[in-house]
Amino acid sequence: MAIRFAFFDIDGTLIDDRRELSPRVDEALAALRQRGIETAIATGRAPDQLRPIAERLGFDSYVCCNGSLAVYRGEKVLARAVPHDVMDSFIQCAESSGYPVVVAGEAACFANRPHHPEIREAYRFLGLPSEPVYDPAAWKREDVYQLYLFCKPGQEAPFVEAYQDSLRFIRPHRFYLDVFPAGVSKATGVEAILRRAGCDKEDALAFGDSENDVEMLAYVGTGVAMGNAAEPAKRAARRITASVDEGGIFAALVDLGLMEEEPVRP
Repeated sequence: MAIRFAFFDIDGTLIDDRRELSPRVDEALAALRQRGIETAIATGRAPDQLRPIAERLGFDSYVCCNGSLAVYRGEKVLARAVPHDVMDSFIQCAESSGYPVVVAGEAACFANRPHHPEIREAYRFLGLPSEPVYDPAAWKREDVYQLYLFCKPGQEAPFVEAYQDSLRFIRPHRFYLDVFPAGVSKATGVEAILRRAGCDKEDALAFGDSENDVEMLAYVGTGVAMGNAAEPAKRAARRITASVDEGGIFAALVDLGLMEEEPVRP
């Protein structure tokens, strides 16, 4: 097995809870690229939410919205939008329940509530400086690859029951859930990118820490769970590395023989 492609989750993997980069990430990415190994982000974030990290670290390929949209070197290779009739029904249900919703399009995110405190807090949680655009009708003219339903834990049960055949729900934060097409995962986006790149999944490496990383970690030849990962992610992975705070990505690449650790100088 020769690693040809590496995928990286963002939150809890590339960056920690303080929104700071994991130690020696720049060095690790540079070492991979110097070896000719391609790199991509694989995240639950929307395109505009991942952009600051992608630009900072030099990524031009990404899987986003938990796998419903994938871009390889600027070329869209997978786009699985939420069906319009499902969007219509879901928005009506959310509105009647009084829940804020943010929808993720290809270029921007749009909210059905202006300056809502929980939406603001969620964007602070992601380390984003601005809020989504207030535009309650954006979903009618934009392809939507993911929704964020703002409700407390347990309040989502009627939505999960009503839409279990068409939508998938994952809660990354106490204020909201990621909602995206059923049958989609980060693995579907990774598969699309690898197919376009002409790379076998056995020659791919992936790092992650959360529930939405499980399928991706199990799909690639070398799935690596961070030391801070949730148990389902650890069970799906082939390897477990150090935590994000301890430079887990760098440590895993050293263990895999993809880079050398500098000797400690006296």
